[in-house]
Amino acid sequence: MKSNTPSFYEALSHSPVRAAGNKVDLSIYRGCGETTYGKFEYNAPHEGLLQVGGPQSTETEWNDQFEIAWTKVGDKGPLLLLLHGVPCNRAQWEEVQRLLGRFCETIAIDMLGMGESSQPRMYGRKNDPSENDCWHWINDVDYVEKLMQHEFPGRKFVLIADDWGSGIASHYAAKHNDRLLALIQLDAITFDGYPVNEIQAIGRASQIPNTPEGEQTFAMALGAFDQTLVQILKTMVYDPGVYNQYKLRLLTFPYVDVDYERNRAGDGVTDVATSITMLQNVHNMRVLADRAAILSPALLLPYDEKRNPNGVKYNEISVPTLIAWGEFDNMMPAAQTQRFANILGTDDVQITYIPRAGHFAHTDQPLFVADTMINFVRRVVGRSAMADINIGNEGIWKGDERAMIEDLRAIHGIMP
Repeated sequence: MKSNTPSFYEALSHSPVRAAGNKVDLSIYRGCGETTYGKFEYNAPHEGLLQVGGPQSTETEWNDQFEIAWTKVGDKGPLLLLLHGVPCNRAQWEEVQRLLGRFCETIAIDMLGMGESSQPRMYGRKNDPSENDCWHWINDVDYVEKLMQHEFPGRKFVLIADDWGSGIASHYAAKHNDRLLALIQLDAITFDGYPVNEIQAIGRASQIPNTPEGEQTFAMALGAFDQTLVQILKTMVYDPGVYNQYKLRLLTFPYVDVDYERNRAGDGVTDVATSITMLQNVHNMRVLADRAAILSPALLLPYDEKRNPNGVKYNEISVPTLIAWGEFDNMMPAAQTQRFANILGTDDVQITYIPRAGHFAHTDQPLFVADTMINFVRRVVGRSAMADINIGNEGIWKGDERAMIEDLRAIHGIMP
């Protein structure tokens, strides 16, 4: 430590400049920089039917040129990749990503077939309409690796995932352990706790034939799909009030057309949004059903050469791992956390329960989840590798935090 830098005593002994008990002032942290959006284009190993001509078009074409949509927040510090759950998209991470972006460089992506990424219907079934393994989680590893090497060549990163994204994360970490700094699983879909009834029901709809008559049957069978999505989402959180119609608008995309900006004609007659005119995108619903139909518990149980060759090689995951779980997860039991400590190829397994949180714990408690992840990453990479000093997002502050963080930055050589 340089002689002209503050001491730890000085850093933690400032007189308050505000009244004690004031709310947390998060403006003391560095900014995240500009949030950017984009898409990674790649050549997929199989073709699928892509929708052309707009969201309500029935015109499709076979193609293997796919796009993976991404959002980047933060421009400094260790690199984090965030994978979302189902039936959602990367907007699910938006609030936490903004908090993480002060301390780390982050990228969140939409899985293939979800959000703004390509929606390949009948993926890999052009010449054989029977079910195949193209939608297995392990196949997502291919585009995840290509994307990260394209956007951040050679850089190691922390892989963060929840729910369905955890299936990808487990397989990726087992196959590309050397690419990771650490692994974070949040309320993971894992082991034989999958599938769940809500997703099974959607998967069964994939059995409806891909014919003109079948399309009508499918649309009628899933006529209440928007309600189903809302009910699934509201059961995945401890406090259903965190989801209002505006927040749900982001998460039900791209399945439901929710347009609060209709009536552009201005006459209140010719362009009025109603329950009938706010249409569902049957193509995208079909893609979700196709994927939900093929996934199985075996794909997330441990690998066995003879009995489960498609399983996860958990013992090859040797990076530090955080297993975090919503205390009141009523979909995937929180007690599963303990299993990870006994099957991963590392003894460095941290288990954390998120208080007052359900299956989508980061929606219930974004501040707590962000703090937990930041502290774990700091432990893995070291304080000096972080983009800023973290002194928390919650609690009652003394009132001297602005002076404190400046001193701690000087002590640890961090220039935000």
